[in-house]
Amino acid sequence: METSAITTSVVLLIIGAAVGLIPTYLIERKRERHALEVRWDLPLYGLCNQCASAARQLVHLVRRYNRTQDREEHQKKVDEQHARLRSVVQQIRILGSREQQAAREVEHHAWWVRNVHEGGEDELAAYYANATPEERLREAMRRLFVAGRRQLGVKKPDDVASDDPIDPRLGE
Repeated sequence: METSAITTSVVLLIIGAAVGLIPTYLIERKRERHALEVRWDLPLYGLCNQCASAARQLVHLVRRYNRTQDREEHQKKVDEQHARLRSVVQQIRILGSREQQAAREVEHHAWWVRNVHEGGEDELAAYYANATPEERLREAMRRLFVAGRRQLGVKKPDDVASDDPIDPRLGE
């Protein structure tokens, strides 16, 4: 009888350990999967933020070509900002999904904004239904925000505030 009681106790102990270990193991696996899914979220958010900031700063600088006294110094700032934008876009490609093609579009349209402000012709105007490079850039930025929000799991990722110019004369 004693052997039977010991055997029963050992079996119950093993069953109890298994009952405790299995849920712990499953919970830990779920945590690991979640950690893998979100480990790039913060860096991706930061890169999307940097991309938008770099594009905005580039546009800000090129709009001021005719207001600068030291054209050479200003050109250097524009070149540095443009290089920063290109660098950030490449980093987004590492972390981003295919939707992050929008970052490349931001870079592309930012270049056309720069080209026009430097006196060049917008050779792609007809292709883009005569939208200005700045209008195209705003739309590319919206797509970047939506793509980033979608990849980050934001509810209603398409619900992004408009970036159209605010003109109180339009009565909006």
